[in-house]
Amino acid sequence: MDDDIAPIRIGLALGGGAVRGAAHIGVLDALDRAGLQPAIITGTSAGALVGALYANGMSPAEIAEVAQTLRWARLVRPGRTRKALFETSKLGLFLETTLGGVGFEGLRRPFAAIACDLTTGSEVVLRSGPVASAVLASAAIPGVFPPVERDGHLLVDGGLVTMVPAALARQMGADIVIAVDVSGPLPRRPPTTVLHILVAVSTLQPGGRDALDEQADLVLKPEVDAYAFWELTRIPEFEESGREATEKALPVIHALLTAAEARRDWQRGL
Repeated sequence: MDDDIAPIRIGLALGGGAVRGAAHIGVLDALDRAGLQPAIITGTSAGALVGALYANGMSPAEIAEVAQTLRWARLVRPGRTRKALFETSKLGLFLETTLGGVGFEGLRRPFAAIACDLTTGSEVVLRSGPVASAVLASAAIPGVFPPVERDGHLLVDGGLVTMVPAALARQMGADIVIAVDVSGPLPRRPPTTVLHILVAVSTLQPGGRDALDEQADLVLKPEVDAYAFWELTRIPEFEESGREATEKALPVIHALLTAAEARRDWQRGL
């Protein structure tokens, strides 16, 4: 076999789900430990945040360490306008600092985030310019966080259009696509405040999961319903759920890689 043949590229599509997105850290940790580092990352909302940090070179352990420091009071404060319940200048500063002000072209791995154009309702793929503002836009839950003006668009949470951007990972050159859906089911403990209700509603995407099964080679669905979308204190539990789901799926991932390699070799006539 030709030694110059490029390895099979794993694309990892990380979905939205507010704090439940911490499960993505566990997914990345399990993949790294198995020597299956994704070559391409796409993300929506919380998935965009975790994906951006990983694409910028942070290890899952480093991302987990940052996640443990997160507190709502340090990230957001009550909104001073009528656009949202909270304003996000502190969150924006956190993203700029943690990402080091990097642009997409400076990332170590190809990465893209999904947002929704508030004026047209269309999907917007963010792959250029500052990464921090792209993540902020992708996670701007309507009514909770204010829209982000970027590249001539007024952008809000990408989960409104694409909860898990698996098709985008394929378009960016992934040979196999692993999708991680942390959006549901709804938490066992019902929401009791306007904030909780808005966050829960933001994860609902009727019909989206059926399309995801067609777009991805494997869909991981960590068990995240024991805790709510807004519970930062449950980040370790969410991480572990992602790790467990990935470890159980490792035989399937290895089989997908073997099949992809065989298909490529056949196409090359090897």
